[in-house]
Amino acid sequence: MKRCVMLLAGVICFLFTYPNPLAAQSTAPKKAQVIKEDSIMMLSGEVKHGKVTGVQPDVILFVHSGEELEYSLKKADINKIVFSSGRTETISGASKESTDQYPPMERNLVAILPFKYRSVGEALEQISATREKLQDDTYSYLSKRNGVYNFQDPQTTNALLIRRGIDETTIKGYTYAELCKILGVEMIVQGSLSRSSKENVASAETKTITAKDDDRIRQNKASSTVVERTYQNEVAVLIYNYQNSKVFDSHRTAMFQNETSYKDALFYMLKRCPIYNK
Repeated sequence: MKRCVMLLAGVICFLFTYPNPLAAQSTAPKKAQVIKEDSIMMLSGEVKHGKVTGVQPDVILFVHSGEELEYSLKKADINKIVFSSGRTETISGASKESTDQYPPMERNLVAILPFKYRSVGEALEQISATREKLQDDTYSYLSKRNGVYNFQDPQTTNALLIRRGIDETTIKGYTYAELCKILGVEMIVQGSLSRSSKENVASAETKTITAKDDDRIRQNKASSTVVERTYQNEVAVLIYNYQNSKVFDSHRTAMFQNETSYKDALFYMLKRCPIYNK
């Protein structure tokens, strides 16, 4: 009996003196696992989190958090990068964009934008060529006279727009005041041509009568078909100044129905607009 009591006392003593691993685990402070990420601040204000995997002359290679797909981000759209190490790098493309100066505005200088052109059944290449052809036609007509207003060469206008990434789609995101600032002009001409066409088929028949000595008459018949295409051209001209105010708004349907009749309607309106050098 005495031996059993001594054995029980030893077990109790062991339980109180031996450290409990579960108790130690519950009382020990837990260390939070911190995942460090790179952050990219976009010029639009958006912040992207993930990992920068490479730097190229014009783009930053980047993988979003929790993803594996690698993206290419244009430097021109990036403000700066904050790396997981704490280092901050301002992207050269963003720095150039923020310090890029607009050309000084030249008084009485007018820029002519590529025209908007709407037509059914034409290839994109033909539509693009027609847009610039309308731009050139307008420039040639307005610049042939010396006067108060000067007109920016279309090649200069288009080059300045291309440098800013402005085309027939993205131009919708700019006001006329902003476009004047980008081009360094006081006013902007924006025109449009809407065209529809149809085919007209005409048939004709001719008779040839031949008299013979035996008083018998013979007739020869011939028929021909002529296909003629007619056009309906509707032209509009808008002029805005650097304050985003509309100074001219006119539209006209060409009187004749041939392919180039738009010029008559266009020149009629240009001759009556406030920037025409009389």
